[in-house]
Amino acid sequence: MSNLEMQQSRTAVIADDDKETLRDLVKILESENFNVALALDTQHAIQLINRHQPLLIISEIANQNYDGISLFKYLKNEVSVKELDPKIIALTSNREEKNEILSYESGIDFFLRKPLRKNAFKKRLSKFFGAEESIFHLKPLDEYEIKDLYFDIKKHLLFKLPSKELLQIQSKSFEILLFLARFPNQVFSREQIMQAIWGDSLKVTLRSVDIHILKIRQLLGDSYIKTIKGVGYLFKDKK
Repeated sequence: MSNLEMQQSRTAVIADDDKETLRDLVKILESENFNVALALDTQHAIQLINRHQPLLIISEIANQNYDGISLFKYLKNEVSVKELDPKIIALTSNREEKNEILSYESGIDFFLRKPLRKNAFKKRLSKFFGAEESIFHLKPLDEYEIKDLYFDIKKHLLFKLPSKELLQIQSKSFEILLFLARFPNQVFSREQIMQAIWGDSLKVTLRSVDIHILKIRQLLGDSYIKTIKGVGYLFKDKK
């Protein structure tokens, strides 16, 4: 089995030190199921981006520790980042129009002014990562491996390692397990799982998700999918 392509995580990297803005951004992003990584400066932001391969990057542009314009130019020209196509947001309290122009010329997707307008930011996130634009922004893979499971995605086959035993699993159960496994230790509601697997189909209900989770547990045992009471499900991968 060949090495897997590196996957993109549901992470946001923020490069700013404004405490009030950071508090609001983190609160909103965590409510949208993002993991948040905070950068100490622009160089640290680049390190975090290379490490986490985030979906979202937010940077201050007019601060002595955060040179957002340089960061955006780096992201625009860095091949490994371009392949991931993260959403990039410039952030500043500076009112000069030239900063906004420079930011857009450097490849950003949105320009955000302080103080943060929380509802507007939420709507922007929804536009970026709403279901109609593939909410989880997954990079296509032919295969995927985690814990002792190997997914042959092209053939819809699931194997147990190291014996390479072929497991008999229904198509939708396979898709749900793979979806959760690609975001290990991250909880998703039944609504989010249903949207990811069935889209806007009217032929399924939330109960369909529960039934497939039950089938996965009957096949694999209880050590893979964890129920977070009142929230949803996650794939357990404690390393």
